[in-house]
Amino acid sequence: MTSAPQANEARRAQAFLVLAMVAFMLLDLALYRNVQRTSGPLGPAAGLVLSLVVDACLPFLGRFPRTVALVACAVTVVAAVGDMLALGTFTPAEQITPVTAPPCTPVIVWFLVHRLPRPKALAYVTVLAVSAIRPWVPDWETVYAGLTTTILPAVLGLYIRARRELVESLRDRAESAEREQRLLAERAKAGERQRLAGEMHDIVTHHVTEIVLAAGALKVSTADHAVQSAAEHIRDAGTRTLTELRDLIGILRHGRRHEPERSTHVTLMTSDLETLVNGAVAAGNPTTLRVTGRPGVVTPAIARAAYRVLQEALTNARKHAPGTPVEVEVAYDHHTMTVTISNTSPVITSELAASGSGMGLDGLRRRVTLLGGAFTAASDPDGGFRVAATLPASVPTETDVPTESEHRTPRGQDVPDGRHGRETT
Repeated sequence: MTSAPQANEARRAQAFLVLAMVAFMLLDLALYRNVQRTSGPLGPAAGLVLSLVVDACLPFLGRFPRTVALVACAVTVVAAVGDMLALGTFTPAEQITPVTAPPCTPVIVWFLVHRLPRPKALAYVTVLAVSAIRPWVPDWETVYAGLTTTILPAVLGLYIRARRELVESLRDRAESAEREQRLLAERAKAGERQRLAGEMHDIVTHHVTEIVLAAGALKVSTADHAVQSAAEHIRDAGTRTLTELRDLIGILRHGRRHEPERSTHVTLMTSDLETLVNGAVAAGNPTTLRVTGRPGVVTPAIARAAYRVLQEALTNARKHAPGTPVEVEVAYDHHTMTVTISNTSPVITSELAASGSGMGLDGLRRRVTLLGGAFTAASDPDGGFRVAATLPASVPTETDVPTESEHRTPRGQDVPDGRHGRETT
């Protein structure tokens, strides 16, 4: 297919050729009317007819350059041979200008050296030049006029063509180098992902597995119910962390998830929210959950985002405000849902408060914003902290729908950073 720039260039060239045809026809008619009349056996308009024939071929020069070149060569050869046999047949015996070729010859030569392969273009130009110079009738004015009409536009055209080809070659090389750099960068990224996946599999999952096994052993070996409950909580959190780590390792290795297709909508169930709230209570933060409105059906991306906001905020509260009451409100409207998490001013300072890198809330803000929602996270005047996310009930998505278990252990996303009041990992 022809690209848009090439099509525009072709249209401009065609318009130029039509205008050139009209201009040269008017020039030939003006010369004929005033001085350019032949005195040979074919009548006074013989030269005019040949020039008009070549002029009429100009609009076809873009699509049929070889045909127009043959016509121009034939006309100039006929004129040269006819004048050689009978002086004044196609060129006035006493002409004003020494040009014996059709006046539109420079335009034809210019297009030939741009549109045809160089050997063929030079062959046509040679025929036109010899016919215009007429070396069998030596005359310096005729030689000068013939060279100016044929050789000069050919040299200039070849120079412009070579320069354009050089620029295009340099551009192609630059684009090729850029593509190569992109491929090398992608290959480096893929290698780094593979390295990170290997490190996570060999080191992180190994240590988390040790934590899960130690928690299970502690639960079995102790008779204290509080210790058993804490050990079970640690084991459950470690198991969910392992599941998310496996999914994250798969994403690093393959670049995307491979899961079966399911329905396109899911309901964010209250039991999923209660699981997070119960986990916060077990960790020492008195947490209350309030759901207003009628829970509706939302797309998977919205369900995961709402779950992540609540999970991140509760984790932050445990890190930055341990032991403080936390209020969770999930409000459903006709077309939106709002998740709000707020806690009071922390009484004690946790050692985990200074362990973050400042990326968790930024990640949530980007996720909510990309879904068309609004996200706020700021301190309250009384020293507490409040996180709120307003999300549309539905957005187009091609991602898979998380099941209830996936809500408890969301898959295919980065594990959120925990922070509250300050951003942490």
